[in-house]
Formats: sequence, C-alpha cells, structure tokens
Amino acid sequence: MTSAPLPAFLAADTSLPLMRATVGDLLDRAVDAAPRRVALIAIDSVGEERSWTYVALRDAATQVAAALLSSFEPGDRVATLAASSAEVLHLYLGAALAGITLVPLNPASKAGEVEHMVRQSDARGVVLDRTFRGVDHEALLAEVRPRLDALSTVVWTDEWDAFLATGGDGPAPPAVDPDAAALILFTSGTTGKPKGAVLTHKSIVNNAFFGSARYELPDGAVWLSPLPLFHVGGSVTATLACISRVGTQVLMPGFDADRTLAALHTHRVQIMLSVPTMLVAMLQSPRLDEVDLSALEIVVTGATIVAPELVRRVAARMDVETMVMFGQTETGGAVTLTRRGDPIDRVTETIGAPIAHTDCKIIDPATGLTVLRGVRGEICVRSPCLMREYFAMPEMTADTIDLDGWVHTGDLGLMRDDGYLQITGRLKDMIIRGGENVYPREIEDVLAEHPAVAQAAVYGVPDERYGEQVAAAITTRPGTHVDVAELAEFVGARLARHKVPRHWRIVDELPMNASGKIQKFVLVEQFRQP
Repeated sequence: MTSAPLPAFLAADTSLPLMRATVGDLLDRAVDAAPRRVALIAIDSVGEERSWTYVALRDAATQVAAALLSSFEPGDRVATLAASSAEVLHLYLGAALAGITLVPLNPASKAGEVEHMVRQSDARGVVLDRTFRGVDHEALLAEVRPRLDALSTVVWTDEWDAFLATGGDGPAPPAVDPDAAALILFTSGTTGKPKGAVLTHKSIVNNAFFGSARYELPDGAVWLSPLPLFHVGGSVTATLACISRVGTQVLMPGFDADRTLAALHTHRVQIMLSVPTMLVAMLQSPRLDEVDLSALEIVVTGATIVAPELVRRVAARMDVETMVMFGQTETGGAVTLTRRGDPIDRVTETIGAPIAHTDCKIIDPATGLTVLRGVRGEICVRSPCLMREYFAMPEMTADTIDLDGWVHTGDLGLMRDDGYLQITGRLKDMIIRGGENVYPREIEDVLAEHPAVAQAAVYGVPDERYGEQVAAAITTRPGTHVDVAELAEFVGARLARHKVPRHWRIVDELPMNASGKIQKFVLVEQFRQP
C-alpha cells in the first residue's frame, strides 16, 4: 500500500539556539574565544597582504565607530562605493558597533544608479574609493551630489588615517538593539531598479551562524571569499559566518582566477565561497594544475542556478567537495544548503535542505495554495533571518512578504520526498511559448553537458506567432568551436521540440551583474535592437 503524497512544506528545525545578538556581540565572542588568532588577511590589488588578530580587528572597528560617531548619529545611514578591502571591512564592523546602518553599493555603479540608491536609502554619508575599474568616483560624486540634499559627509578611502583621527578619544560605542538595522543591501537588479533590503543585526548574525553550522568545519578554519562585501554573500555568508566560527578570513579586492588559486595555495584555505562563474574561470585557468589545493575541503557555490555538470567538473579537476547553496538578499543570506557527504545526485540535482529556523513551502503561484511534493511552484520562506522591509517601499515590501510572514522568492522549484529542494528557474523567467510553459533551467542544464559550452543563458523573446520564442546565448570553452545547428541537434535529442531554442547567439561573455548573476533582461534588450 502506497502512502499519500506529502505536502511540499517543511517546518523549521529549531535544534540550534536562536541568538538575540548584534554584530558587535558576535565579534566580542570571537575575541573572547581566540584573541590572538588571525582574524583577517587582506590582499590588496597588487598582491600586498596585511593581517589582524581578533583583538586587533575589534580595536580597528572600535576606532572606526568613534570616527563615524563624530559625524553621524546612531540610526543614520552611510553608503559605501568601494572595492572589498581591510578598510571597508573595518567600516562594516565599526558601523555595526556605532549603531549606524551601512549601505554598501556596487562600486561599478553609474551615476544614475548611485543617485537612486543614495536617495532611496536616505544616506547622510558616503565612503568612496577614488576610482574603480575605470569608473571615476570623484567625477561621479561631483555630478550627483548637488541633487542629494541629505548627503552631508564624504570620506575617501585613501584618506583613511585622517578619517580615523576625527574620532579622537570619543565616547565608547552605544548599546545597539539586535532588532536595529545593520545593513541595507540593494537587490541585484536583474530586473528593474534595485530595492534596498533592510537586514537587522539579529537576522544576519543568526543566518551566518545557522548557515556555517552546515559546513561542519572546526573553529579556526581558514576561509576565502572573492564575493564582494556589498553583496549578502560577501558580507554575511562569508564575513560574519567566518567570525561566528572564529575563523581566519582571506579577503580579496575582487575576483581573479589566478590570484584566487594562488591564495588558496598560499594560505592553505579550507573553505571557499564562490559563484558558478568564478568556478568556471578557475577550471579554465592554466594555473589550476600548478597549485596545491589539498587543504581545501569545501567549495560552496550558489547565488544563481548551478549546472550539475559544473559540480562534476569541480569534483574531477579540483578534488574537493562541493556544497550548493540557495539564498537571497531578502532572506538575509542562506536559505538552503546541501550537507557534507551528500550523494552526488543531491549535490548535482538539488539546492539542499533548509537551514535551522527556516520554514519552507512550495505554492501554486496562481492560487497561493501549498502544492504536493514533486510538483513545481514558487519557493516561499519564513524565518527570523528575513529582511524587515524594502526601505521606504511599503507596497514593494507587501508584494514580497505576505501577511503571514512568508517571503515569496520569485524562484520556481519543487520539494523532493527527502525534503531537499530543486530549483527550476525564476517565475519571471518562465517562457510561455504557444501556451506551453518552458523553463530555461531545464534547457541550460542540457546545454551545460555539451563539451564545447562554458555557460548558457536561455530566455524568452517576443514572437508574433507563439507569443514568446526560446532564445539562447552561450559562451564556449577555450579551444573549442561549435555551430548553432549542432547545438540545436544536441538539445533536440534530449528535450521536446518546442524547448529547442529558435534563436541562438554565441558570445564572448554573458552580461552579468557584480554578483555573478546573468542579466537576461539585457539579452532580451539586445534581441529587440535592430
């Protein structure tokens, strides 16, 4: 007798304690546990390294807090426009100690984007690098500042000592409420203008702790993350998670495949957090065969859909265990993770199971009702780690967080019988071709199996007859060549005819945001151009 199908719902595992703590509390606990352990190794753009013990890191953060409080009040918002660096990480921690909400912005942003985000967050100050990858921040600031009445204070990272001196012998940092806003992180903006997700101290401290528990690494492990600090992956999933486990973080100013491999080798890194595009670049680097990665236990990847073939290639070429993560800015970081020792099918086919204190369900987007396991629908999440709101955007907030406290992620997926989730694409990415629902993820996974394909993006484009038609853009692996007829035949042998892309583009690179997510709306815009 077979049992009835279960609903696609998982109640939260509450076996780990929920902490009512601030970022400062988390740092204090690490100092108490291992004051002389190296907390941070910061590598700059020319390869020079500096390091701080946990005591020194807290001292640096306290000095930053005093400098901030000479110009701002607790509760104020301060933006950043800078690459990841020791100074920016000190600022991150110092703002938390001061009760100031940090608003990290992508330093590659253009003037209009910066103006929108600074105005939207009502930031009173901004901390900037002079330039970033050819973007002149001095010129950018001169353009936007006259239109930003609330922006009163500007700090340049190359004048850091002068900034710190403004703190003098100021008062000790104030008491900070764990429910106070720690960060406003702007969503990646793959569709439309980005929105500022307000994350509290309690939400990010707990997300970092719950997510890192899944790694099963001893305290004191060496972490490396090339993810930027303006992204939830760099600021919470890497930095705070490392501190929660009293680890040593190797911080890089940005991603470069060869430099990342060198850092893994030199510092005997045990865990690396990355996005799939970074792994693709490392696998293609000639230096991969020259470095010793024997200390590396885990590569954690996510932030976008992870092709099963990529997981297999990482295991084969790097001889390291891969863990797959799913999360969002709106959820405070991680939502699901695979587990150490999971069989290969779970790692290649799923995004894992929910972390502690996380309820998860799959709903029918049309009715809002929970579907059965194995049925595709929208992934919804409820936990104490969720964002509080989109800053000053109540209608947008209500569209994302329902009255029962569930975040509607906009991601399509299903829940397997074993409680692991599979992700099948974005609700807004779904292509409706002549009344048939086509899910790009399914086609992208097939294309990733082709030996010449490095990356693939499948998207819908307007079509007079079918309403939408399937299009694909791909990049090829070095030294390979493929034509679109071969690709169409390859897909057609594995999927139904209506899923075979009608329009193909072979490109040098795919348009991506700084978080490594492919911007499909750019590909659609390019298709529309004559």
